[in-house]
Amino acid sequence: MEINAQHALGKSGMAELNYAFNPYLGCFHGCRYCYAIDMSPNETANDWGNIVYVRNNIIPLLQREARTYRKGIVGISTITDPYQAAEMKYRIIPQAIEILAKNGFYITLQTKSPLILKDIEILKKYKKNLDAGITVTALDKRISNLLEPHAPDPYKRLQALKKLKDNEINSWLYLGPIVHGVNDDIEGISKIIEFCGKNEIRIIYDSYQDFKGTIPYMSNTHYIKTDDLWWNGMVASIKVLCRENNVICTLEKDEWEYEANERYKTLF
Repeated sequence: MEINAQHALGKSGMAELNYAFNPYLGCFHGCRYCYAIDMSPNETANDWGNIVYVRNNIIPLLQREARTYRKGIVGISTITDPYQAAEMKYRIIPQAIEILAKNGFYITLQTKSPLILKDIEILKKYKKNLDAGITVTALDKRISNLLEPHAPDPYKRLQALKKLKDNEINSWLYLGPIVHGVNDDIEGISKIIEFCGKNEIRIIYDSYQDFKGTIPYMSNTHYIKTDDLWWNGMVASIKVLCRENNVICTLEKDEWEYEANERYKTLF
């Protein structure tokens, strides 16, 4: 469904970002745990994964705002996936990357889809202006399908991430959300960390938290609510595995500090 937007760039609530650029409202991947359910129109939130709004005037708006807004860091698709099925038709993301990069903005993308590789040439062209992350919740397809009913195969995501890395694009893996009693098997997590170690890819990770909109969608996964004892144990285990595999691991809540430190280093 096509709609008009009033703005292309919105103020981001994430500490590591200045702006958010969301060309789509809703997401065809239908991930049950997604906090964006609470930030989406009622029609998409109530039928999550099946209805997506396309903000079809967003590129002209971005062209104007990129020339006039203060430069900063833009998160592309913070409440949706930039490379869901609709992007195959509308191809908004490569245009947005070009506009933002040419106007001096830094771009960060996160996706669950190997469709990102369709834009590998533009990602290479502007690799000094961006980074790209791919989310993997579990390599076990049964678990992945339970949490992310329509998202692409997790192994294809890893292959896409490796190709990004091989093309010298600043890339990372988002491990999560880790859901108590669902995808918190340490053996499965260790395989993901081992992959990142072999390919020199850093990891950002986090636990699942209930949101009002996620609870009805998560109810049949038989998950256990996050608690400090369980999560502290998970963090300790992940840190050990990352250390053993020479992987940089950052908790999502500390990501802003990691990014700030990395950019600070480049100034001297």
